[in-house]
Amino acid sequence: MGNEQVKRMDHDVIVVGGGPGGAMAARTCAEKGLQVLLLEKEEVPRYKACGGAVSWKALQLIGPIDDVKPQYTCYGATVHSPAMQRSSHKIKEPVSILIFRNSFDHFLLKQAQHTGAVINTCEKVISVEITDELVHVTTTRGEHTAKILIGADGVNSTVARETGLRKKWEPEGYGICIETEIELSPEDAERAVLDKELIEAYFLKSRGYGWVFPKGNIMSIGIGLWKPITIKPAQVFDDFISFLSKERGIDLAAHIDNRFIHRVPVGGINRKTYGKKVLLVGDAAGFVDPFLGEGIYYAVASGVAAGEVAAEAIYNGTDLSTYRKRCDVLFNNDLRIAFKFGNAFHEHIEKIFYLFDKDPELFRMYVLTGKGVYGYREYVKRSMLRIPFTLLRIVAGMFRTAKE
Repeated sequence: MGNEQVKRMDHDVIVVGGGPGGAMAARTCAEKGLQVLLLEKEEVPRYKACGGAVSWKALQLIGPIDDVKPQYTCYGATVHSPAMQRSSHKIKEPVSILIFRNSFDHFLLKQAQHTGAVINTCEKVISVEITDELVHVTTTRGEHTAKILIGADGVNSTVARETGLRKKWEPEGYGICIETEIELSPEDAERAVLDKELIEAYFLKSRGYGWVFPKGNIMSIGIGLWKPITIKPAQVFDDFISFLSKERGIDLAAHIDNRFIHRVPVGGINRKTYGKKVLLVGDAAGFVDPFLGEGIYYAVASGVAAGEVAAEAIYNGTDLSTYRKRCDVLFNNDLRIAFKFGNAFHEHIEKIFYLFDKDPELFRMYVLTGKGVYGYREYVKRSMLRIPFTLLRIVAGMFRTAKE
């Protein structure tokens, strides 16, 4: 070894961002025996604008979340078309768990910490420099080095920008969401929610939808619009609140204290998600369902994949390009189908709701897709095989009507 000076590594891996993707990446790295530091710019627990639906397939990766309190179990959905055609279905097994993101994210961070990850909160990343040997991260509280950097810092990712993986999103590569949480009296909550065990979605004339997620006497209400956006999102949100108020007989606007506006990366699939010593996960990578905007599962799945790939690279010297291949197999290939499905759905939305009405099995299969039993590719395949039977049901119904 001679007199060579060996520069000390601060960490094997630095994870930036304390949401589900970052927490799962840190937890996975720590479980693999790596020295991992997670940097979160906010104090935790902290509020996060999100409907808070954690799907069954995400829970399979996370494991038990019994310590997350409170939580509400969802068994299906009620959806409406722009013309107010309605489809509803409930299954016996849970489709998702509705949670508050402050407690859920805090739980995941504590899990990562318990496995050995170091969690630094209130520490914001300012700059990143990558050399042949190390990743240098400068923060509001100092400097850190590591062998690999994982960016889990959301849609406005500093890691993506600083490393040159993405300077900005494509013009139509993101949508806009506006969300609020409304606390009602128990009596008003009883009147305001159609079914405590179902989420509600209202597809809009412009491409997007509004949602109502019931959480006890609190309702998570929001709208998501995908580009091109032809109307002001704030106006769409106000109109949706007004519509719900008239439907439920409650002035919901009077209960709104805050509304939160944020971008959601949708529309693009072939984005850079890795580089020299860098991996991006969750929203930072653009891993979001381009049809419904759901992101928690993809954050969790990509976080686990990033942690595994980082460990393999450090221990075995494998290339980080395996991350892209792994994400393609896990979910990204299916997201490509979801993008095409979303385009077709919005173009023929009233016809599709007509088919849902005539053959509820088509909608039941979509509920199972939301649960994670099917991917979009499997759902489309099953639907195409089901359509001839659906058409026979429609024709048979016409004959019965004619005889009557």
